[in-house]
Amino acid sequence: MSSASARETPEPDVRVGRVLVSRKAHAGPLLADHDAASLAELLVRAGGTVTAARSAAARVLRYLFRDGGDGQVAWDGAALAGLGIGAWAHAPLLALDVTRSLSVAEVVPAGDATLRLALRARDGAFLESVLIPGPARTTLCVSSQVGCARACAFCETGRLGLTRQLSAGEIIDQVRIALALWRASSGEGAPPLSNLVFMGMGEPFDNLGEVSRAIRLLTDGRAFGFAQSRVTVSTVGVADKIETFFQTTPAELAVSLNAPDDGRRSSIMPINGRFPIATLREALLRSLPPGRRVLFEYVLFDGYNDAPEDADLLATQVAGIRCRVNVIPCNPGPDPRLRPPSAERLDAFVARLSGQGVTTLVRRPRGRDVGGACGQLAGLLRQQASTSFSEPG
Repeated sequence: MSSASARETPEPDVRVGRVLVSRKAHAGPLLADHDAASLAELLVRAGGTVTAARSAAARVLRYLFRDGGDGQVAWDGAALAGLGIGAWAHAPLLALDVTRSLSVAEVVPAGDATLRLALRARDGAFLESVLIPGPARTTLCVSSQVGCARACAFCETGRLGLTRQLSAGEIIDQVRIALALWRASSGEGAPPLSNLVFMGMGEPFDNLGEVSRAIRLLTDGRAFGFAQSRVTVSTVGVADKIETFFQTTPAELAVSLNAPDDGRRSSIMPINGRFPIATLREALLRSLPPGRRVLFEYVLFDGYNDAPEDADLLATQVAGIRCRVNVIPCNPGPDPRLRPPSAERLDAFVARLSGQGVTTLVRRPRGRDVGGACGQLAGLLRQQASTSFSEPG
């Protein structure tokens, strides 16, 4: 396979807190940084007509990504000619890098068959994804940033601070790697990787442009073809971006609520100081498209937000919003005071909430024993002891 020659374009250093992070450019612009529209726009700028550019973009996406994009295809003039793409488009297309921007640094299987994937970017940054097999479907938990700036008290990633954003191509490459790994390791009859949840490292709304572009490619039937209803983006509640999300992103929305009032929510989620629950409610009521619903994630902490009256107050907060509440027993995190409730308190909370007409689902922890469960991803702190693994396929 041939590709654009490597070139280093210095970028400004990014200062995050007291840590100075140096970033390097990719070996070349990533083709996976483009969705169909932006790739066609690039080809129009190269001199193609709108019709020809759209046709060439569609053929390239089918060729590279229809089967998951394992990176093993030819990428040269002969390959493009074989796709029926005219010579006018060869130079701008071949200037794009079609190889993966991430490599596998570590794969750790959990006792429940969940796989935690530590991935290394070309600038040396580490991020994590989690592959979650199930009886009827397989889900990939995707990261949108290296680290996170939101500093929720129960989240290990928040302790890292924000290192940098992930590009759309780096988001796409988490999926490409997971698809290849799952195909190579899953047995006959195993459910295919069909669901994506943006609940990994980072706050997706803080990188919404790249997240949206990646999802447009992931849900494009000419490329990966994931169903829009099977892609979910979770936010801590960045209320002023909810309307933009629904306008630009073909995916479902999940909102991390985690407390039934502003006082307690602010103490564990700093975002609530800027966007309190009433503001979040108003944004959802105003922006939620007809026929759509939002998922509220409610992490349950023993003696903190799990009392019967907390269920009553939560029911009031979500009233009037077409929704489902996912109740999640907390996982071990950075604050030892935040512990999971007993099974009895969990069941009582769910029964009380359901009894008030709120559609409720308990989300059981997966991958907890390898640090791959909700709130546990903090790969940058674990890489000193990482073991290298070869990429599948």
